[in-house]
Amino acid sequence: MPERIAATDPFKQISEYIGSGPMRFKPDEWVPGSKAVFTKFVDYVPRSEPASWLAGGRRMYFDRIEWQILPDPGTASAALQNGEVDWWETPLPDLVPLLAKNKNIKVDIADPLGNIGSFRMNHLHPPFNDVRARRAVQIALSQADYMRAVVGDDESLWKELPGYFTPGTPLYTEAGGEPLKGKRDYEAAKKLLAESGYNGEKVVLLVATDVGITKSQGDVTADLLKKIGMNVDYQALDWGTVGQRRAKKDPPSQGGWNIFHTWHAGADCINPAPYIALDASGDTAWFGWPKSDELQSKIAAWYAAPDLAAEKQAAVEINKAAMEFVPYLQTGFFQMKQAWRSDISGVVKAPFPVFWDVKKA
Repeated sequence: MPERIAATDPFKQISEYIGSGPMRFKPDEWVPGSKAVFTKFVDYVPRSEPASWLAGGRRMYFDRIEWQILPDPGTASAALQNGEVDWWETPLPDLVPLLAKNKNIKVDIADPLGNIGSFRMNHLHPPFNDVRARRAVQIALSQADYMRAVVGDDESLWKELPGYFTPGTPLYTEAGGEPLKGKRDYEAAKKLLAESGYNGEKVVLLVATDVGITKSQGDVTADLLKKIGMNVDYQALDWGTVGQRRAKKDPPSQGGWNIFHTWHAGADCINPAPYIALDASGDTAWFGWPKSDELQSKIAAWYAAPDLAAEKQAAVEINKAAMEFVPYLQTGFFQMKQAWRSDISGVVKAPFPVFWDVKKA
């Protein structure tokens, strides 16, 4: 970013989107919730080295790239099969087998580091300002239910996650993960809810129904909360509206919220530094604003760790503290597939679509 933009208050939305990369954003063609357009930045000079995700020599072979938001998966699937679009970032799992049979389409894992499903609670207002209410959901939540709803029955694409860090990475640990293991206990959950003071008040659940991952999680949550005796106010919205609502700190009865669903890229959950969902600093934390001095002290110990062995021990303590405090609930670890036309080459596995070095025959 230019210095004048980078100096913007971090809690204020920037109004200009100017960087120094190989693509130029076209604000005059931006239709929020529908389309974003980027054109090749002719003055960009790539480094003389291969690209590596967001780093390295990023070579653009297209003059123009259009991101089209197609909420209906059937429409998106037809557009890809008909050649109206070239690449589908998040195909519905149910449609992946159909796409894989099409000789004009390639399908593969999008990101080897996968994703962590997120059940995000508002710590400012009842009932989830009381840790007992958060723990009640924790001991009743079935990650297998969520993962089958999000990804399907292909168990090679998902796993239950009794930890906060990305599986298969150096800091992964299941220390303290017992509340997410074993049989789900609805009766114990009801008891904890009663102890927290919950008495049938509405729980506002924001569900982005235009995004398959959030819609699937929201449906499972609505059913789960009813099973443990909660009064669910299921609000079906588009993702843009959820993005606006989740920033509101007002009480749920005044336009605020209690729960929303999202997911976190595994690349952001390999350690505490990029892990915004783990931060428990209160007002400066991510949406939900959890506050735990104990958890923050464990995170600080990781930053102070002199070597990997000390980092791993710090991660054990972080996981234990987070499992007890419950800044958010993990709904499981999953990988998604992406699909693209077979005349496209250079597609790489990454937490996000990478357009440089991609070519079209």
